[in-house]
Amino acid sequence: MSALAWWLIPLVATVLAVLFVMLRSRPAKPTTAEDSMERLRRMQEAMERPLPSSGNLRVIDPNAPAEPVGPSEPVDPEGGRP
Repeated sequence: MSALAWWLIPLVATVLAVLFVMLRSRPAKPTTAEDSMERLRRMQEAMERPLPSSGNLRVIDPNAPAEPVGPSEPVDPEGGRP
């Protein structure tokens, strides 16, 4: 009987996991026309808003030399450490 229980526990856990995944992966309920129109209106309002001023954005110059990434110790230009 104990061997049967050891086989039933993983089997029941597997069946419950499959049912849970099937339940969670169901397609969402279709939205109503009112909900869809409200989302469209909000998106259009967001698109009409101006972008933030350039003071809030970091401008990256593609021609600027890259900042070194690595150890914080200075490196000798000839390839060795000072």
